Amino acid sequence: MAKDIESLFAMRRAKWRTQNLKYLRYVLNDHFVLVLMFLIGFLAYQYAAFLQKMPEHWLPGYLISIFVSLLILFIGQLATFVETADQQFLLAKEQAVQRHLKAAVKNSMVLPILIIFVTVTILSPLVALPLPVVLVWMAGLIGIKYGLLLRQSQSFIAHQLIQWQSLINYERNRQNKVLKIFSQFTDVKGLKQTAKRRKYLDRLIPKSKQAYDYLFIRTFLRSGDYFMLMLRLTGLGILSLVAIDNDLFSLLLALLFNYLLVFQLLPISQSQDYQMLARLYPIKADAKLAAAASVIRRLILLISGLQLVISLVTFHDIRLAGMFILSGLFLGVIYPKLKLKTR
Repeated sequence: MAKDIESLFAMRRAKWRTQNLKYLRYVLNDHFVLVLMFLIGFLAYQYAAFLQKMPEHWLPGYLISIFVSLLILFIGQLATFVETADQQFLLAKEQAVQRHLKAAVKNSMVLPILIIFVTVTILSPLVALPLPVVLVWMAGLIGIKYGLLLRQSQSFIAHQLIQWQSLINYERNRQNKVLKIFSQFTDVKGLKQTAKRRKYLDRLIPKSKQAYDYLFIRTFLRSGDYFMLMLRLTGLGILSLVAIDNDLFSLLLALLFNYLLVFQLLPISQSQDYQMLARLYPIKADAKLAAAASVIRRLILLISGLQLVISLVTFHDIRLAGMFILSGLFLGVIYPKLKLKTR
């Protein structure tokens, strides 16, 4: 029976991996990969140039390395793949499930080990440590992360019994966090969306004779995914304009955040497809796509205008600020129409 339990969870793990790979190809589309490669190359070039000018025994380098090392310990969660029905059907096999929880710690270490290896490799030039010390640094972080995951797995067991409800809620939340990332790029089956009225934003919802225009604006303002995503990416774009002294780099970074925002707002055109009453409206399908494009256009033009004003103040070469006019027209007017036609 123990082997049957192992096979059951191995099958669920394989199913989860297959599902994620299916969604991942929507995330890593050609445009996103191209922009990401360009950004990584630019950052690598800037980092290499900085290292050449960095003084020896630079104290902030040690502080940054310590802070980032602590930060990456929070990346990677315990993957248990427990489902709601298990608290009934696997209740008699708790010992086997407890052994699975211990084994799940090892399976959950793949991503953290990869993150630790890449991060320490990038940070090591800041502290100029010899290779043996760097290897000890990596091993120490891996050991700490393993201990944290092991302790987490043991927290679901009390008095030799599994706390099923806590374990099920944890696993459901863990999977939803991953699926919410994919939901910004494509429709995710089975993901439960939540809405919050945000009464203070009701005044931003104009009266409109266009049904889908009204529905999409309400969806944007009341959906935690779309609204909070807009705040985060817009905030990052503005922060890059204010905090980064290199005009070209801050411009490219802000444009990247704008592109990601547009791309992740495109699924709003399908947000009302499950509403059967909406299908009864005597409205052509083209009107729905036009309404979605209109909402995205107004939002992007507003953000681009705000970034234009900020860049006129922060940029040394104000000619670069004009790029926000061109990017606003392309990302707000042209790009959504082209992409929505293919969805």
